[in-house]
Amino acid sequence: MNLDFQSSNQTEGLREDSPITDSMILDIIMKNSQDTIYFKDRNSKFIANSHAHLAQVGCATTEEMIGKSDFDYFPEVFAMQAFLDEKKIMETGIPIISKEEKLILQTGETVWFSASKYPIYDEKGSIIGTWGTSRDITELKRTQEELRQLNLKLESNNQELQKLSDLDGLSELYNQRKFYEILEQTIEVCQKKKAMGHGCTFSVIMMDIDKFKEINDTYGHPAGDTAIRYIAGIIRNNKRVDDFCFRCGGDEFAMILMDTGIESAKFVAERLRRMIEESPLFYHHQQIPLTISAGVKEFHLDDTTYKILEQVDQTLYASKKNGRNQVNY
Repeated sequence: MNLDFQSSNQTEGLREDSPITDSMILDIIMKNSQDTIYFKDRNSKFIANSHAHLAQVGCATTEEMIGKSDFDYFPEVFAMQAFLDEKKIMETGIPIISKEEKLILQTGETVWFSASKYPIYDEKGSIIGTWGTSRDITELKRTQEELRQLNLKLESNNQELQKLSDLDGLSELYNQRKFYEILEQTIEVCQKKKAMGHGCTFSVIMMDIDKFKEINDTYGHPAGDTAIRYIAGIIRNNKRVDDFCFRCGGDEFAMILMDTGIESAKFVAERLRRMIEESPLFYHHQQIPLTISAGVKEFHLDDTTYKILEQVDQTLYASKKNGRNQVNY
């Protein structure tokens, strides 16, 4: 096959009397292009190679590469993929544009190329080979990977910051703001489900440490903080997978129990009340008895956030008014 374009008409756009010929243009490109350029016959054997391609495989002259293939210079996996690509091009006539190719060298280093491959036609329009170009994009890929890793780190940091903004620092339960947010979302979901004819319910438990001021006055505020952490741990360690636990400020705690009616919610609250009563806090060689009062409210279709909070607060107040260390609903 003659790669000298002199057998064709003058390149479009050049004057007929121009001293720049097609062969000169091809020679300039093959000698000076920083991208590798190669031409292959129907058997994927090299018939011409640019200087950049020679340098890539460590050859000094084009003659060294003529009649050889990618299998002579590259790992088998890489060479086989190139061979299959070229076979498909010769079968379909469809070029492959800007395909990213991964080359793993014997040293273990990874090199990336952006490759484009095209069919070569003879005068009768038959495909007689392929030609292509490739550009080393290793640095670009490394930069992209660095950016990807940076984005993952930033996303992780943002998630951690979001988590911290949702948590109460002392108890490590969700804070009051998160309580209102999840409560509103849960009400909205249940209302939509019920409107569609599906069953949906949940219950809210509000809990208060009994005589918390006396604990602070008797044992000191650090003891009070320890009591909050202690009870928060009991709540957290005994919640179900789908339950949400909160510290709503001071000595008040809350739980949102998903898919839970009033009877089951009463059972959960009573179990927590009993566990806390039976688990006094040991603080600086002192035993501090702890109890909680609790109120329970089940969601109904006409409930709003305000209505739920008002009613569960009333049940909690009833527990404290009636002697503390009990559950009301």
